[in-house]
Amino acid sequence: MNGGLSENTRRTFHAHLRAHLFEGIFTGVWLLNDIVARKHFAASPILVTLLVMSASASLIFSLPLGSMMAFRPKKLFFMMAAVPRLAFFLCFFCHSAAGFVILVSIASISYPLFFSAQNAILKSNYGEGNRGRLFGLVYSFSGLMAIFTSLTVGRLYDVFPSAPSFVYPIAAAAGFISCFLMSRIKESGELKEGAATLVRPLEILRKRPDFRQFEISYFLYGIGFMMMLPLLPLYLVDHLRVSYSQASFLNGFFYQGMIVLFSWFMGRLTDKIHPLHLNRVGFAALIFYPVSLSLVSVVAFAYPAYGWYGISMAVVNVSWYLAPLTFCHAKEEASSFGALHVALAGVRSFIAFPLGTLLYSLTGTFWVPFLTASSLFLVSSLVIPSPDKIISPKE
Repeated sequence: MNGGLSENTRRTFHAHLRAHLFEGIFTGVWLLNDIVARKHFAASPILVTLLVMSASASLIFSLPLGSMMAFRPKKLFFMMAAVPRLAFFLCFFCHSAAGFVILVSIASISYPLFFSAQNAILKSNYGEGNRGRLFGLVYSFSGLMAIFTSLTVGRLYDVFPSAPSFVYPIAAAAGFISCFLMSRIKESGELKEGAATLVRPLEILRKRPDFRQFEISYFLYGIGFMMMLPLLPLYLVDHLRVSYSQASFLNGFFYQGMIVLFSWFMGRLTDKIHPLHLNRVGFAALIFYPVSLSLVSVVAFAYPAYGWYGISMAVVNVSWYLAPLTFCHAKEEASSFGALHVALAGVRSFIAFPLGTLLYSLTGTFWVPFLTASSLFLVSSLVIPSPDKIISPKE
């Protein structure tokens, strides 16, 4: 494992693992947010939509973060990400669906800060030849912790219906510790501003048509992915009548389980196969997830659909983090390209989430929005650029 790695890379990797031990716990609790909202707080479809939309919509705050982070140490930004997560301590006093949605929305603000700062660390501290393998291991380890946490709290919620009141404060502590540990990782090398360094979002989109095409493909994929998210808790709770344990098995064991199993493998592949090639495969594989789910009428048949979903997202998730870095000409650009990539996910959330809910409301059926999502996955797989379209520094 350590063969051929520099001392700084080894230190970064071990620190990354320690941080993602707690990030996985935080994520495991987060995975059941929508089910808790629907079952525990009896949230309306509109509130469920707002809840699942909050994490994605918050990513729009990444837009100014890239240029802010470009030539500054990332410690401050990780600690800024830690603060909103403390909102979950207030879940102990929360007794309404609206209050729960507000607390989740506040905690969501941590994600654009965390993702943008982490992208900079990935670019500066992991080499091109081992970045995918090492991040795949970190991501798999984090997913394993998320699975264990999700299954544990899902069972806990079934046995003790009031358990969310004390589980979420624990998640707040875990989320804070994760950010604190990430803040202790120092970027390698000196951050220097160069005349050709692109750090402003609009400048990146204007001067880099290759990255613009990449983001168009992700925009289409993201609309398909996000439009399903507010419908899944309604589908699981109202249509399939799942228990907390069944929901945690679907989201934790089958979805996250496949991500854990395949992320490390996909990470290794990105060191040998360009992330853009894998991205195309991942988008194409996702076509079958909504299609198969639209045919399911009992929980037993939902398990393989979620398993396929997890395998497909293992490909997409690793590429989501690593592919934008392949467009950077300097390590100082990593936070800017990453922040723009994350921010555009926030922009499309304002289209995708209402679209999914609207299609369901107008048709009264799940298969119309589900098949719409499949169509968008197909188009995104055709639009994504190939690696030879990436503009070289000399151009």
